[in-house]
Amino acid sequence: MSSLFTNKDAKKFFTTLTLALLLGVIIAQIIAYINAVQFKNEMIMHDYELAGYLSGEHPELASEIPSAFTADKFKNHFETGKTLLEQAGYKDSMRLHLIPRVNEFYQTNMATNFIFSVIMSLAILLAAFLFLRGHYQKIDRHNDDVNKIMSGEIATRLGDSGEGSLAKLAASINMMTASLHTHIEREKQNRIFLKDILTNVSHQLKTPLSALNMYTEIMKDENIDNKVIASFLSKSESELDRMQILIASLLKMAKLDAGIIEINKKDYILNDLIKQAADSFEIRLGKEGKTFEIKAGGRVSYACDKEWMLEALSNLIKNAVEHTRAGNRIEALIEETPLMVKITVRDDGAGIHPDDINYIFKRFYRSRFSQNKQGTGIGLTLAKSIIEMHGGFISVESAVEKGAIFTVHLPKLTEL
Repeated sequence: MSSLFTNKDAKKFFTTLTLALLLGVIIAQIIAYINAVQFKNEMIMHDYELAGYLSGEHPELASEIPSAFTADKFKNHFETGKTLLEQAGYKDSMRLHLIPRVNEFYQTNMATNFIFSVIMSLAILLAAFLFLRGHYQKIDRHNDDVNKIMSGEIATRLGDSGEGSLAKLAASINMMTASLHTHIEREKQNRIFLKDILTNVSHQLKTPLSALNMYTEIMKDENIDNKVIASFLSKSESELDRMQILIASLLKMAKLDAGIIEINKKDYILNDLIKQAADSFEIRLGKEGKTFEIKAGGRVSYACDKEWMLEALSNLIKNAVEHTRAGNRIEALIEETPLMVKITVRDDGAGIHPDDINYIFKRFYRSRFSQNKQGTGIGLTLAKSIIEMHGGFISVESAVEKGAIFTVHLPKLTEL
């Protein structure tokens, strides 16, 4: 309760309300005095009328009439008079309107009291309205400032230098915002530092890997009669290629995790992007006896980052290629609605085991049912992150030996 009165607005409200009530008490006392004076005047008027009536009806008593009103009255006088008047029907149970002067007095005071009550009620309501309006206007301003902070305007501060709970809350939010701002700046510096490290690591790894690939090619060009050495060179070349792919994927994944990727969206034809992604697997598809087909109702345009979208689509197609057998079919279907663009990569390969379907987007996850398949275990993770970076998501449907269906859902509303 004591904390309520530390609020400047609350103190102002209760002070105003107290003054209004005090003024009401004073006015009520004044009205009571005015009523008493009016009642006195009504009594005197009544006595004047009564004295005039007695004087007119009984002239012989004219000299005694004044003493009837001014002399002291005793209990026996009250009882005698009460009995006498009650016999004529003049008693305290009479209705007000039967006594004109009493009825007039009642009507006058009823109107006065009603007006006074209305004025007091309006004054109290006005004081409460002004207090609550100011209070909620301040809450609305704070709410607007908090929304600005949540939308990214970290430099925004809640302006409240007053006292009370709202001021304390504003101060706490300002402290939290300042702390958050400091944390964000520190994270920005960490991301820049990480970006520099990733760039350096990428450069440092490319040089020895390129050298190893070159040495392997030179040795393969030599006439080697030893079949074991030739086999080892072939395996070495394969593993070096796999290492290059793994390092490139890891660097891309690290950049996404670090949040240092800037998406540069432009309108591209998705049909062309899918074809470009599939062309890199053309030789492998032909060698393994698999077919790839693109289906679409027309040319579909979408605003995206070309390089990253190609990366996501390539990983989905690569996943389908790796999990299909000779003679299997891979299909990419493009669908467009006013709100959404869907890209479906479907195959009739081995499918996904029910034990794995909830984990396939987890990085480095390798199913125990596909240990003999090539892959780094981060392709689908990378694809999922890239699509989410574009505001979309990937869904999957599959059954063992019935193929898999990966559907990319890309919202068009983000383009507005």
